[in-house]
Amino acid sequence: MERASERLVRLPNDASADRRANIRFPLTQEVRYVVSGRRAPVGTGSGRIIDLSSSGLSFTADRPLLTGQKLEVSIDWPAPLDGGVKLQLTITGVVVRTNGTATALEILGHEFRTRRVGPKAAPPQESVG
Repeated sequence: MERASERLVRLPNDASADRRANIRFPLTQEVRYVVSGRRAPVGTGSGRIIDLSSSGLSFTADRPLLTGQKLEVSIDWPAPLDGGVKLQLTITGVVVRTNGTATALEILGHEFRTRRVGPKAAPPQESVG
């Protein structure tokens, strides 16, 4: 007699509902985005990340976005650089899927930038004399 723990179960070839090539990491960071136009930005907005991978970003936007729109998305990165310097991840991409305000972005490029904290420092004054 076969025990339940020893039974083999065959899964269909496409058993995985999510067959993405890259691992997605859930995050809860806020995002700010700029919708690019041909010559100038045509809108801005904000939202919250659902998940992030090396090739895609899913987030909820404050309004529905359109498939094909180009975005620049800014994320205040949760981990500081050595010495506590705050970072911002800037992603450029194109909207590949939407469902209401849920938006999927294909990442075309990204870069980390240091974030200024507090008021901008005044440039040094030259002494006249």
